[in-house]
Amino acid sequence: MSYVLSLAVMLGVFLYTLMFIVEEPRPRHPKALKQGFATVPLVVKEAGVLAMRHSTVSMPLAAMAFFLMATNPVEVIWPTHVKPMLAAGHANTAIGILTAVYFFSIAFGASLSPHISRLLKRRHAHTLAMVFACLAGLQIALALQGGFIGFAGVFILYSVALGVSETPASSLLHRCVEDRQRATLLSLRSLVQQLGAALGLILVATIAELTSTPIAWMVSALFLAVAVVLMGFLAKGSGAQDV
Repeated sequence: MSYVLSLAVMLGVFLYTLMFIVEEPRPRHPKALKQGFATVPLVVKEAGVLAMRHSTVSMPLAAMAFFLMATNPVEVIWPTHVKPMLAAGHANTAIGILTAVYFFSIAFGASLSPHISRLLKRRHAHTLAMVFACLAGLQIALALQGGFIGFAGVFILYSVALGVSETPASSLLHRCVEDRQRATLLSLRSLVQQLGAALGLILVATIAELTSTPIAWMVSALFLAVAVVLMGFLAKGSGAQDV
């Protein structure tokens, strides 16, 4: 039934998009389609050159890859870790409620992020290093929780910190490129983050199988420590402050 309701919501979004989202018409002839595919290697090449030439781009991207290597396994694995803590008759409901709170907490953290950046004088590398350090501590605390109430409390704080990381991360990257390069940068960022998340899931899931989920989460917190170090190096350079 939950899948049926999810399908109904997706169909509603699909119909809304068709009816209310208006885009400028684009060429649909075969030549335009061929040209679109032909530009893909050029976009990938431009993105790679952009990252390799500028440490102010490559270091935040590397930090975000390590960030996703640590945090994505938490997001994916936590329901199976929490379920044994709950009564069988209410486990799915409790997990659903906590999942909803998770997304609201990320949104709340994102709303706080600009204010925190202003308090720290828009030193985005410093801000991001502090957020990654907080996330590392919270992830270890999350792994040490043995009951649902304690886990939920730490998980909410963890989610808020995830939201706070968005503004400084985006600001670091966007201020380093021209307007015409922003779409390329967004594609490169998405690719790097997804690769980091995939690698993190493989590594952390393997460690969890061999040991336990809490140990795997604590080990993966080391990836956040690496991200902190990368942001620390960047903070010492000229790219540490917004302009």
